[in-house]
Amino acid sequence: MATAVPMDQGNLNGMVDSTKEPNDLDSVLTGLRKNLALLEVAVLTKELRLISRVLRHFTRIRKQLNEQILYQVIQEQIQNRSSSSSALLQSLLRFLPESGSHMDENGRAMEVDVRREEKQHRKGTGESTETLLPEIIAFLYLLASAHLVDLGKKQEALDCTTKLVTYLKGFNRRTLDEISARGYYFWSLAHERTGKLRDIREALLAAHATAVLRHDYAGQAMLLNLLLRNYINYRLYDQADKLVSRTKFPATRSNNQLARYFYYLGRIRCIQLDYSDAMRCLLQALRKAPQNIALGFRTQAQKFAVLVQLLTGEVPERRIFLQEGMQKELGPYLQLARGVKNGDLHYFQQVVDNFYPFFERDGTASLVTRLRQNVIKAGLKRLTVAYSRISIEDIRKSLNLDTARDAEFIVAKAIRDGVIDAVIYHKEGYIESRESTYLYATMEPQHSFHERIRFCLDIHNETVRAMRFPENDKKDIETLEERRERLKEEQELAHTLAEEDEEDDDIL
Repeated sequence: MATAVPMDQGNLNGMVDSTKEPNDLDSVLTGLRKNLALLEVAVLTKELRLISRVLRHFTRIRKQLNEQILYQVIQEQIQNRSSSSSALLQSLLRFLPESGSHMDENGRAMEVDVRREEKQHRKGTGESTETLLPEIIAFLYLLASAHLVDLGKKQEALDCTTKLVTYLKGFNRRTLDEISARGYYFWSLAHERTGKLRDIREALLAAHATAVLRHDYAGQAMLLNLLLRNYINYRLYDQADKLVSRTKFPATRSNNQLARYFYYLGRIRCIQLDYSDAMRCLLQALRKAPQNIALGFRTQAQKFAVLVQLLTGEVPERRIFLQEGMQKELGPYLQLARGVKNGDLHYFQQVVDNFYPFFERDGTASLVTRLRQNVIKAGLKRLTVAYSRISIEDIRKSLNLDTARDAEFIVAKAIRDGVIDAVIYHKEGYIESRESTYLYATMEPQHSFHERIRFCLDIHNETVRAMRFPENDKKDIETLEERRERLKEEQELAHTLAEEDEEDDDIL
């Protein structure tokens, strides 16, 4: 059974109702028109930062959309632009429920004849026709795709996003990179909602290879995350690990995509028993994720971080389970932490039995089953601290194990792993704990100090990479010979001016 992974950073619900006030509709339409105008300016001036600004407002616009607004904006673009590309927008209207009343029996928009007459009139009068930019078309398709996904219209969203991706494949424009990345995101989301995520894996791999060749960094980051999500959804962790080892996440990326990448990488590492690296990746994902929104993403990442921390032998702090908006979702994990901390195997098994469907839904059931050994080790460590000598039979009773032989094997493994420092006396049937060593005489403080230094250095490096520096124009950098000539000319000019001043003084 495939494991569901939260993909959206915010809630997909909360769209504006179609019965909103006219003033609200006008304000939404005005804001959408401004974004379209800004997108056109960005394309004409090659200013990619303006495209990023438009897409930053995409989430807010998405929550305010309805069929009436979408239909009116698309019709304005069709009527104001006389181009063959407008046929794509005419086909886009078929996906909108409210546009049915404007269609004829053949499914074609009734405004086509009006546009044809208008186009002929412009040709007759000698007026120039404006071309509809591909970025405008892709952005409108993106809005419609997001709206269909939010409405839960799975098949319509699948058809709309497929048409968008097919259209984007015919262009190689850097101004389309970020819009194309969002298009692939909704394309994958629509396939996931319809249970067809496996069908697009080859297409995503081909698109990622194309993005690498074109130096499309936004597309690389998005497609790599979509591929990792695809593999993890079907529990193909080995293939996901091979993809990570053979690809490189682009240096110029957004924090949102980086947070997702660290989250997926942390899930892969914890399945591979690399708990230290998994913990580092999950903490990075929590730190990079938006702190005021994306509650679902942060909650899911926090669940895996709690389990990985328990698997490493540490108990999370209580404040982690009391974060705002996470108390209900992290409640079962708090009970797991209590069972591990107390070493109570019976209590731990009750928690697992009661909340197993909950863990199965979160995709953490396999990690929860691994905690049983940690519960036994925690209980054994508690016993060895309390008693300098204890029989194996008493250990079996305290830990609720089946036989004394199982208890002896568990004690031997704990001694080998360094969990406890004791000696087993097999014939006498007891174990004897050794005196605890002085911690500061070991290498443990040095390792802890090294980890803290590395964490601080990573934060410093990430901060430096996040800063924006002015680009150095090679034309403005003068060579050594040019500098000498410039200084020589300045000296000659100063000498000439000084001579002219002396001549003027002589005349006076």
